[in-house]
Amino acid sequence: MTASIRIDRNVPMEMRDGTILRGDIHRPDDNGKHPAILIRTPYNKLVSGHNDFLNPVNAAFAGYAVVLQDVRGRFASDGIYGGDIFKIEGPDGYDTVEWVASQPWCDGNVGMGGVSYMAVLEWIAAMESPPHLKALAPWMAGTSPLVENTLLDGVMLLHLWANWTPLMAVDIIDRMAKQGGDVTQMRQMIYRAIFNMDEVYNHLPLKDVPHYQFEGVKQIWQSRLASAIPGPELAGRARWQYEKIATPCLHVSGWYDIYTRSIFENFNNMKEKGGSDRARRGQHIIMGPWAHGAALPNFVGMMHFGMMGGAQGMLLSEHHITFYDKYLKGIDTPIPGIRYFVMGRNQWRVAESWPLPGTRWQKFFLHSGGLAHTSRGDGVLSRDEPSGESPDIFVYNPLFPVPSIGGRVVAGQSGFVAGPIDQSEIEKRPDVLCYATPELTEDMEVTGPLKLNLFASTSVKDTDFTAILIDVYPNGRAYNIADGIIRGRYRKSIFEPQMLNPGEVYRFSMSLGTTSYLFKKGHRIRLCVSSSNFPAFDRNMNTGNQIGEDAQGIPAMQTVYHQKEHPSYIELPVISS
Repeated sequence: MTASIRIDRNVPMEMRDGTILRGDIHRPDDNGKHPAILIRTPYNKLVSGHNDFLNPVNAAFAGYAVVLQDVRGRFASDGIYGGDIFKIEGPDGYDTVEWVASQPWCDGNVGMGGVSYMAVLEWIAAMESPPHLKALAPWMAGTSPLVENTLLDGVMLLHLWANWTPLMAVDIIDRMAKQGGDVTQMRQMIYRAIFNMDEVYNHLPLKDVPHYQFEGVKQIWQSRLASAIPGPELAGRARWQYEKIATPCLHVSGWYDIYTRSIFENFNNMKEKGGSDRARRGQHIIMGPWAHGAALPNFVGMMHFGMMGGAQGMLLSEHHITFYDKYLKGIDTPIPGIRYFVMGRNQWRVAESWPLPGTRWQKFFLHSGGLAHTSRGDGVLSRDEPSGESPDIFVYNPLFPVPSIGGRVVAGQSGFVAGPIDQSEIEKRPDVLCYATPELTEDMEVTGPLKLNLFASTSVKDTDFTAILIDVYPNGRAYNIADGIIRGRYRKSIFEPQMLNPGEVYRFSMSLGTTSYLFKKGHRIRLCVSSSNFPAFDRNMNTGNQIGEDAQGIPAMQTVYHQKEHPSYIELPVISS
């Protein structure tokens, strides 16, 4: 532990093409050499490097040099932002790692950290194999930039990218103003979007959102829409090239993060395919009761998870220091493969593999007499397989979508509240099918990946199906635990879309991500099925056209089957007490 630290602002770092990027450096003020932790950001190093994952000041006092760098073309750094993220950020990441390693205050051991987009920059840099990169800590990231947009289900995270666009636009406006450009109208429209995001969400067609029709901003918005249309040319970028990554990793996420599925895919793929034995043996996960973002309190939505549920209570920053101590300083400290939080029990547990050994995969089948509409309907969820039952039919109107309430959304964006929120109002809608168990006679812990096998047909050539897993309290409150969505044309592959034949019954295999949750005795488990979760996800206009193209949509008649030949069910990973 050092006695004092120093902070150097806007330190220039020259890239291979001569472009100067700038960073702030927090480091021990002792003239010694120390390992370094690099965080690269497009969001302003003065703000985005400070979070609940790793405190730069604490890390500096613990003997690390923490480098917070603005990426090319953003804030304090020179150059032009945009273009192919691999071709730009790969070399820039490599050059920055090696620049840091060459400094007189660095001992040659460099790690990286960062949340969301910044975690993506870690993966891209690591695939370039900089010699001095020894550890990664990617927080809340997908399995590639492509997955950041589609979650592998072919559906755009509308709320995320609609809010991300003006976030990126603010620096573009400031740069244009400094160059003498008239940005008055542009600034007005961007701030109008920030404070009136419903105007963006509801504008049709999406490609013509008037708030984003300005030079520099329009390109960002159009690129988000384009990357939400996966095709064969993007197949090679659906996963990180794990075999090129030779570093241990500390993956961090939360059960209400938008990337819960991706975190475990990255963990397992690195354990199997990592580019070195050190990498394959050095994979670690921390999964808390958190939503996507830089702040990780001990409450999310309407639930409080106890003193140990937040980042400070469970000492998350200290866990990072331990990780870096092990892989940058060579301190032989045992670290569990997986440290995860069981919501409901409000306890931390450890494991070494995922899914957990001994998991009992239990099928809960959908049942009804054809009237499962609303929570007052006759929908039932049970272990019994269906026989001859009437299907449930509802109409999905894209102009009257089911609103997003809580769930895996980006907290704080345009009024969104992430996490568990009472779903009672949504469950009153006739376009929401509800299937619930009887009251549980004993506690049931569900920990692991969740999958819904839904047999359904539609009257249109493309549509969506959605699902929410809910904990129903004895007092009737209904809290969402996990959710999923799938776009019909991508039911087999996001790279080879196939339109639906109206009236034909299809099996839709829908992921609801992962969770760890204790359903308590006396509670009920409910599954709600519909066709929209808006504006968390873009609404399918049911036309078969590409996202962003439609000014009008058409209603779809949706039929959900639960019969012997079409047994719809959700598979739950049940853990023995």
